[in-house]
Amino acid sequence: MNKETSDWRLQAERYIKGECSPEAAASWEALMLSEDAALEMYIQAMSEMESELPDMADPDDFTDRVLADEGMIPYRARVIPLSSDRPRKWYEKPLFHYTVAASITLVFMFSGTFDRLFPEDTKHRLQQSESPSYSEQLMEKTTNWLDLILPR
Repeated sequence: MNKETSDWRLQAERYIKGECSPEAAASWEALMLSEDAALEMYIQAMSEMESELPDMADPDDFTDRVLADEGMIPYRARVIPLSSDRPRKWYEKPLFHYTVAASITLVFMFSGTFDRLFPEDTKHRLQQSESPSYSEQLMEKTTNWLDLILPR
């Protein structure tokens, strides 16, 4: 064990026992986040000191208290309540989502993506009838309609 790992071991033990200052605890937490070896040393020290640590009286109660604390879980603190009086942004409105979904569907239809999902079925259908696919028919009608509206 080299000096660095022995120092980490001592830091981990002090951190686990709560014997270090808040600044030392913060620096140790930052070190564990940046160095995998420091985190491994902490986990190893925690497993070896498990018998020395006090038992938890009621784990379910502890879990409930942690989950109920809004500040404990960072992403919960940033959630904006739905009942706020602020107006919705344009990308939060349902009409925007329906428009995007319809646009993507039309792009898939015009590109023939739906026809390519089951190529063996398409070949079988084309052999039975030589009529163009629904996507091709819709594309043809749309371009004809646009040609009537927008003369070149």
